[in-house]
Amino acid sequence: MNLLRKYFFLGAIPALIAVGLATVLDSYITQSLLQEQIDRTMQANLDAKRKEVRFFMDEKLSLLQAITKMPVVQSGMIPEIIAFLRTQEQAARPLIEGIYFLEMDGIVHATNGTTFSVADRDYFPDIVQGNTVITGILKSRDSGRDILLLIKPVFCEDGTQCGSIGLSVLDSELVNFIRSMEVEQGGFFALMDDTNRTIAATGKADFLKDLPNLSQTSTFTDNRGERYLVSVADVPDTRWKLAEAVPEAQVTTVYNRLAWSKITAVACGLTAAVILALFFSERTLRPLQEIIQTIHHYARGDQSVRITSGRSGEFGILADSFNNMADELDVASQRQESHLRTIEASETRFRLLFDGAADAIYVRDMDGLIIDANQEACRSLGYSREELIGMSVSDIDLDWNAADARRIWNDLARNGRNYHPLVERVHRRRDGTTFPVEIRLTTLERAGQSFVLSSARDATLRKAAEQQTQAAKDFAENVINASPGIIYIFDLASESIVFVNDNIEEQLGYTKQHIAELGSKFYVEVFHPDDLPRIVQSQRSWFDGGLAIQHDNLRVRHKSGHWLWFEFHRVVFQRNAKGEPTQVMGIAINITDRVRTEEQLRWEKALLDQVMETSVASIMVVDAEGSIQFLNTALENTLRVSRNQLVDKVIFEFPWPLFDLSGNPLPDQSRPFAMVRELRKPVYDIQYRIQFSAEEYVTVSVNGAPLFKQDGKFAGAVFALTDITERIESERVRETLIRHLEGTNAELKQFTYTVSHDLKSPLITIKGFLGILAEDLESNDQEAIQEDLSIIGSAADGMKQLLDDLLELSRIGRNVKSRSTISLPEVVGEAITLLAGEIESRDADVRCSCGDLAIYGDPVQIRQLMQNLIDNAIKHNREPNPLVEISAAQDEDFVVVEVADNGPGVAVEFQDRIFQLFDKLDPESGGTGIGLAIVKRIIDFHGGTITLESDGKGHGCKFILRLPAGPPTPNSVIAFQEPSLQ
Repeated sequence: MNLLRKYFFLGAIPALIAVGLATVLDSYITQSLLQEQIDRTMQANLDAKRKEVRFFMDEKLSLLQAITKMPVVQSGMIPEIIAFLRTQEQAARPLIEGIYFLEMDGIVHATNGTTFSVADRDYFPDIVQGNTVITGILKSRDSGRDILLLIKPVFCEDGTQCGSIGLSVLDSELVNFIRSMEVEQGGFFALMDDTNRTIAATGKADFLKDLPNLSQTSTFTDNRGERYLVSVADVPDTRWKLAEAVPEAQVTTVYNRLAWSKITAVACGLTAAVILALFFSERTLRPLQEIIQTIHHYARGDQSVRITSGRSGEFGILADSFNNMADELDVASQRQESHLRTIEASETRFRLLFDGAADAIYVRDMDGLIIDANQEACRSLGYSREELIGMSVSDIDLDWNAADARRIWNDLARNGRNYHPLVERVHRRRDGTTFPVEIRLTTLERAGQSFVLSSARDATLRKAAEQQTQAAKDFAENVINASPGIIYIFDLASESIVFVNDNIEEQLGYTKQHIAELGSKFYVEVFHPDDLPRIVQSQRSWFDGGLAIQHDNLRVRHKSGHWLWFEFHRVVFQRNAKGEPTQVMGIAINITDRVRTEEQLRWEKALLDQVMETSVASIMVVDAEGSIQFLNTALENTLRVSRNQLVDKVIFEFPWPLFDLSGNPLPDQSRPFAMVRELRKPVYDIQYRIQFSAEEYVTVSVNGAPLFKQDGKFAGAVFALTDITERIESERVRETLIRHLEGTNAELKQFTYTVSHDLKSPLITIKGFLGILAEDLESNDQEAIQEDLSIIGSAADGMKQLLDDLLELSRIGRNVKSRSTISLPEVVGEAITLLAGEIESRDADVRCSCGDLAIYGDPVQIRQLMQNLIDNAIKHNREPNPLVEISAAQDEDFVVVEVADNGPGVAVEFQDRIFQLFDKLDPESGGTGIGLAIVKRIIDFHGGTITLESDGKGHGCKFILRLPAGPPTPNSVIAFQEPSLQ
């Protein structure tokens, strides 16, 4: 009894020590694994959060990228650029604080008109080098507020940098963004710059500024003694760092609870075990000692010994079991002797079976000498039975050795007939060739001697099949693991994933074990709640529709909690006997970046559409075949047509004719689209006229640029049209005015000279004859006095007539509003009536054949014009009966009036001078020489022309007048206010 208790305590003490060591080791391993999991979790959270911070930046950088590609930014002047940036700034608020244009010398232009320099900023060298810059939080020199500045370079068409575009975000936007991040209870995220200055944080982060050399996961204590686990990671493409802090107590609490629960459980278990062992040892060991002694006697050969029956409980059952076992062993021994006799009797039959076996069979002793072999062994090796008997196994087995044989013998001896090891070897034939075999070993006992029976099967075909299978398996595993997506098999009955490749952990953070634990909860836990009904409906439609492959885009939750977009491709993997799907195999490809890119592209396209729609420039987009794809509202207004009437129409089939500025039809090859398609480069200021009707047209200036596909092929062109009708008309008016002013200046010079000469002559005459008159008065010569007074009066009358004519000339052109439509026969008749006295005195014949034509002008001036022409034709005519013929005819928008006479005519060399001031070809004729100059000025004032036709002296004159038949059109330049000559 004491011995058994000693053994009990000797076993209990090491067990307690082992349990204690196991507990300590388990505690250490648990703490290490927990710390490693904490590090992974914090690093994964940091990776996700810094990507969110980067995405916050990318939203603004994509806007900058779009702005820097605009033609007005790349080639426009600074006022144009600032005006464009102002519209972009207004459209993008409140997401941004402001947009700026930076010149290469550091001068910054704000949209509000202010300018300042950033040449002293530490980020300015990066701007000069053409880099994209993301600054830290700094004080704006424009608004004075704390901002974050993002800057992208602008490159001109020749590839040189011509400036930069800066976009500022209020630090409050970044702070709000950081504070919106999800954090664990008690923890926080903090965004810091390269000087460890905290930019924004989700909680308290003041103590971080005092921490030097932040890197990876470390433990720090704040000023209140609270310890934190802090993990730090760099934000891509910035000088910032993102730090995550978790209270250490939050982590150690879990570990301490786990450790104390394990220690408590072990202590309770050991205490209970010791108490129970001490309690039952006394009652158990005494009957057990008697049973053990009986078993020892039976083992020494006394097979008649039995345990006294009559015991109760488990020991009674044990005693009865031993007695029954001993009885059954006696019966079995008798049966074994009978069976051996049966085996000896059937040896002949065994030999037949031995030789007829399909596998090669060898019988050898424990030293490896072959004792017997069947026919298949002889055939496979190329030896006869006699040659094989006595050979060593090493003669046919390339890998056999004595040590290996002893090991196998020990295994066989230890396990007996229940052990039949299968080994793979390489056998060598008699001719030296080798082949793989599978050998099954067992032991034989004969006459007290042990032998080994080896059954060898040729494994050549199996090896080849295994190699092919392994190669196929390796290939499949490589394909599955190398796939960029997540490959999985979903069981429809259990509603769980039964296979998934390694990418599940890399892309979603879930381990295969976690997926297996989720089971049928996988879809509910991982897929977005809004997508679950669509998944069920899609799968039902897929099965009912009989489609081979089902495609869906679904949102999947990452282990860290954020959502990712995946594109799913699913096929039926297995079906049951009824042909119903039982398993589905799918591949899920992460398309989050693509979805975000598409969202960004949609935003940029919407921004571009808004820019194009709100642009004051008329814009048109044409594809490679010349089909109109887009035109904005400004172009609709310019062309006076809705876009539905032009979209998808070929540009060469434009609904209105096009003319160049000279009025000639515009050839197809001279159109902007044809030039861009031919040159494959931008064209500028192509001017032509779009004719809407005979009276309506618009003159445009077109700039065009080609569009290219990703492979470099021509994809079309974009055009900007500017209505320059008013500019062209203004230039034409200006040129007309300049020409008129030049003529007026020349006329003024001539007028000044002539007036100074012609006014001086009568004054000299008057002054001279006043002296003569004084002498004649002194001598009282009445006849001479009368003659002197007559000459002085004639000189004064001539000066008065000259001044009256100059006054009349100066009045022409002052009153534009006096014009109206007048009857030409009536105004000619009034002029003839006013000249009736002179016509009668000269016995002149004035004929008028003007029909019922009408002209548009000032009635008084037109009457004066006709009166001067008729009077001039009669006054200079030396014929006894002067003849004047007036005729008129319609010529489109003008009335052509011809006034012909039979007077002396005008020599060819003097015809250019006839309309000049004070130019009298006949000095002896009356008048001042201003009459035809007045006629010319009236004609010019009405926007008409006058020419003289004369075959020379003695052949009469014909004046041809072109006067407007109606009011001038808005686009024509017919009349203008002439300067006064007084």
